[in-house]
Amino acid sequence: MLAGCVALAPVAARADILLTTEEYPPFNMTQDGKVAGIATDLVRAMFDKAGVAYKIEVLPWNRAYQTAQSQKDSCVYSTTETPERKGLFEWVGPLVRNDWVLFAKADNATPLKSLEDARGKTIGGYGGDAVAVYLEKGGYKLDAAPRDELNLPKLAAGRIDYWASGSELGPYLAKLQGVADQIKPVLTFNTTVMSLACHKDTDPAVLAKLRAALEAVRK
Repeated sequence: MLAGCVALAPVAARADILLTTEEYPPFNMTQDGKVAGIATDLVRAMFDKAGVAYKIEVLPWNRAYQTAQSQKDSCVYSTTETPERKGLFEWVGPLVRNDWVLFAKADNATPLKSLEDARGKTIGGYGGDAVAVYLEKGGYKLDAAPRDELNLPKLAAGRIDYWASGSELGPYLAKLQGVADQIKPVLTFNTTVMSLACHKDTDPAVLAKLRAALEAVRK
């Protein structure tokens, strides 16, 4: 117990960390004028436990991501850990697990045994998202939208054959639009974790406090 208390003692100089995030429910989202969500609650608890000062801004994903890359003392969440991103940030996590799923119209009777079965079909995603980047890199036919919720009407209209999204996000957005009964998951094609990704020059002492705090609040 004593060792844990020493490990989580406040840092000598409190750091004001800018946390950027996007609308990605139920992990991070604006609710009643406040930034909320499963990952947000964990991030807040972690920073409070570590004694590190912070503020949160909700931005479009590309801007949120680029800010954490270019601006010292800034971090972005919930950021999918990928091999391509690994060396670009200092990571604190994982925060949450996020499966990648292909959704289809509820009346779609075509079975998918693997992602390869969807090759040649048009898959909806949204620009800059890790799922979309993964599909583009794999040579799949991607139709990228500026926001993920715009893929639902495209799927309903037959403009895309499948919609690639998160296992939690897809049903959440469908419920918001009142079309939860009109889509179905047909394939889980990847399992990832999402973490807090911080600028490479973030104070190592601050990062150590955050990592210890995350481990503590998870217990």
